[in-house]
Amino acid sequence: MNPLQRIKQIVPFLVLFALLGLLGRELFYSNTNELPSALLGENLPNFTLPNLFPGQKPFTSKALTGRVLLLNVWATWCYACELEHPMLMKINDQYHIPIYSIVYKDQAKDAVEWLVNKGNPFVMSGDDKKGDVAIDLGVYGTPETFVIDKQGKIVYRHIGAIDQKTWDETLYPLIRKYEES
Repeated sequence: MNPLQRIKQIVPFLVLFALLGLLGRELFYSNTNELPSALLGENLPNFTLPNLFPGQKPFTSKALTGRVLLLNVWATWCYACELEHPMLMKINDQYHIPIYSIVYKDQAKDAVEWLVNKGNPFVMSGDDKKGDVAIDLGVYGTPETFVIDKQGKIVYRHIGAIDQKTWDETLYPLIRKYEES
């Protein structure tokens, strides 16, 4: 067998192993809670939402400036949001990080009842009945949490429920970094 025929036999296997290596890397080493966002480093989209609590001022994007904070998108029908809620309470109570929320495609009455019964970790909550603001933020599911810097720019997006490990290893160090700058 001449060298050219031998190379033709080997090349398909090399390509196959390279593809398997790439697929394996994505399967085992990718972080599904980190998805790129076109809005990272950008100002929050301008929005005005009705406050979840009647009689209070509307929730606007302008409220999300001046301090590093979290913006949490959630719903009462979201099982992962229920799992995340005790951690949000802990962040509010122990770390005193301001958390704002957008209630995504939910009934305001249900969301108010949820917060009254389970505790309200949020400084302010906006009622996004149609999901338009969430769409502008690139949200495709709940819960999603954004770290917002002092100028109102999105610096990080977390998809899924926040747990202690995510808080300790990712969110809290990032918040502290932006608080110092």
